[in-house]
Amino acid sequence: MSTPVWHRYSRWKLAKQMNLSDELSATSAQYQQFIEAWQRQQVIEEAVAQAALGRSLQIEPHSIEMTRQALAAELSELSLTGEEIEELVLHQTLLREQLNWVQQQAPLPDDEQVEAWYRGHSQHFIRPEQRYTRHLLLTVEGNSQGVLDQIEAIASRLRSGQELFAREALRYSHCPSAMGGGVLGWVGRGILYPELDEMLFRLEAGQLSPAVETELGWHLLLCEEIRLPQPVPKAEALALVRQQLTARQQKHYQRAWLQQLIPA
Repeated sequence: MSTPVWHRYSRWKLAKQMNLSDELSATSAQYQQFIEAWQRQQVIEEAVAQAALGRSLQIEPHSIEMTRQALAAELSELSLTGEEIEELVLHQTLLREQLNWVQQQAPLPDDEQVEAWYRGHSQHFIRPEQRYTRHLLLTVEGNSQGVLDQIEAIASRLRSGQELFAREALRYSHCPSAMGGGVLGWVGRGILYPELDEMLFRLEAGQLSPAVETELGWHLLLCEEIRLPQPVPKAEALALVRQQLTARQQKHYQRAWLQQLIPA
């Protein structure tokens, strides 16, 4: 009887994950560790698949297609027949659907748990400082000084009337935000290029930056308004806590399910 294609696939994938060399000796400790991990992986997959079949899991065509797309890059590296591909896609879909179903059986956190976790971690629910920002970019194509002269002329016009920023951005900016008058919206730290990030968070509300150079070209930033750090509204924070606790409980439940399913 031929080896199931999913056995070969799991071995191939685990070898890649462990960076296993083709020249590794079969007697080496690393190879033995790999074989033990692979054999346990087979036991797990077989048990999960049998559990799915035992409850007559119905797989929808769109779920199979989702798996096919997820495996597309890997399938291109493997020498499989069309029949083997279909077998592998079905097997992987079966595993994913069963494990998803197991997660959905996990008890959900109740309101008391959510509230208690929020009270104990409320310091984490602070919205960081943000700045309402407009941006103008002139890209450089071999004439950095000429572009610098152009953007400094634009900056000079803007200093005499910052309400002109939208017009200047629409007319000259090479940033996609130009169509919206250069509006980037509320920007937090770490979003922009480091040079722009540093400049933006030195500006006062209503202040225009000097020209700033990055690998893209020359930029102007206008900080229209500053929103200081503030607590996330409690209702929003509780919703985030509920999502986090639900995901954690689902993972714990799935792990416990696998442990009872597979002999130690």
